[in-house]
Amino acid sequence: MKVLIGWFGHETNTFSRRKTDFDLLISQGCWYEKEIIDVFTGTPSYLGGMIKCANENNIELIPTFGVENAGPQLSDACVEKTLNILLSYVKDHLGEYDGICLGLHGAGVSESHDDLETYVLKRVRDIVGWEMPITVTLDLHGNISKGMCKHANGLFGIKENPHVDYETTGYEAMDALRRHINGEITVKTDVVPLPMLVPITVTKDYHEVNEFIKKYKKDNNLLDLAFFPGFPYSDTPITQASVFVTGDGDQIAHVKKVASYVWDNRELIVNIDALDANEAVEKASEFTKENGGLCVINEEADNPGAGTPGDGTFLIESMIKANLEDSAFAYLYDPETVRRAHEAGVGELIDIELGGKIEEEEIHGKPLKLSGVQIRTLSDGNFIATTPLMKNIPGSFGPTAGLRYKNVDFVVASVQNQTYDDRAFVVGGIDISQKKVIGLKSSQHFKAFYKALSEKIIPANPMGLSTRNLNLFSYDTIVRPMYPIDENVEF
Repeated sequence: MKVLIGWFGHETNTFSRRKTDFDLLISQGCWYEKEIIDVFTGTPSYLGGMIKCANENNIELIPTFGVENAGPQLSDACVEKTLNILLSYVKDHLGEYDGICLGLHGAGVSESHDDLETYVLKRVRDIVGWEMPITVTLDLHGNISKGMCKHANGLFGIKENPHVDYETTGYEAMDALRRHINGEITVKTDVVPLPMLVPITVTKDYHEVNEFIKKYKKDNNLLDLAFFPGFPYSDTPITQASVFVTGDGDQIAHVKKVASYVWDNRELIVNIDALDANEAVEKASEFTKENGGLCVINEEADNPGAGTPGDGTFLIESMIKANLEDSAFAYLYDPETVRRAHEAGVGELIDIELGGKIEEEEIHGKPLKLSGVQIRTLSDGNFIATTPLMKNIPGSFGPTAGLRYKNVDFVVASVQNQTYDDRAFVVGGIDISQKKVIGLKSSQHFKAFYKALSEKIIPANPMGLSTRNLNLFSYDTIVRPMYPIDENVEF
């Protein structure tokens, strides 16, 4: 048995005024052919799970191309360039493989396509036809459409947030494909959209709902069952939460029953209340006066993992104003400041305009004019991930600088990404074991690393393109009415 594998994922924030070109898409890395096997074997990733299942079942893999990122709306040129790479393998190896297993996302949007995943699958189907079995992995923050269900035999989704089950999801998608090819099962998927928008930061009660979902899946022997909160920072006709079932034949009938359960518990799932940056820093200051241990402030509203610029200044400005002892921040995306630091050299003092260079000031803050900033460290930004989400996978922040202004150490880097673990601090020369308060940009995934390490986590939600306060966005395209931004919503 031979299976073709590939990965093309994008979490698209349509509220950004920029576009994602190919260079931005691949800025966190991309992998071709055997590189996929070499890099992802044994890792907790979609591809790692697919490879593990293949190795255990003597499946020969045809690796193609892999890339995933988050950012603004994809340009059509970027999509076509990426597809030309991926589809060239689909064409060149046609007749060799028995099935296809793809890592997609579920929240991809381009200039011409509100539902990028369906477009990708249509293009694949144009080559391989309708008899070729295809299974797909999807992110928890995907906006799932009927088109995805039509063009893929089986959808398989992340359940956990942070996403510690990438590998499990990839394994399940490959295993179901294997069984379908062998004639053991007939994989089918159906989805029920729910008229609700859910911020990407989960509530405590969300986990209880998720436990119900996992138990239901196990009790009914389903191939997959998922409640997807969706991605509310993408203004499209398919933007909303959903429940989908992947099963053997008529098992997909379970989907309506589970969707009704989720809707009945919607008030437990959605939480749009939050602290602004100043309130979060004040709360952190109060905590450190009375407690030992590490306090983490996470800036949810500017999370590059949700397609934001990563150079918002609201939280770092509040931390600098508070000037807390033993405080640090990692990291801001600011290639201009990095360049100036590298030109000046370690130990020098420079004047900078920090961050606030990409989106409008009212959304992500203005550049901070700082004088006498000390250059502490310089780095190429390369690292090996330590987070459980992607442990041992190599990455890079690009050229990086560790800076200090008064009591605050902070890191600036040249590649946009959220802070998952301690690697951004490490490349910036910061030992977080010596800090009382740290700030970072992430909504949820940082918890996989920091939850056990910190004594206190305080979310900060100022303005920003990934704030949990969804009432701040002007939605033009979504289906209305939509809970919780509208009243009297029915399902």
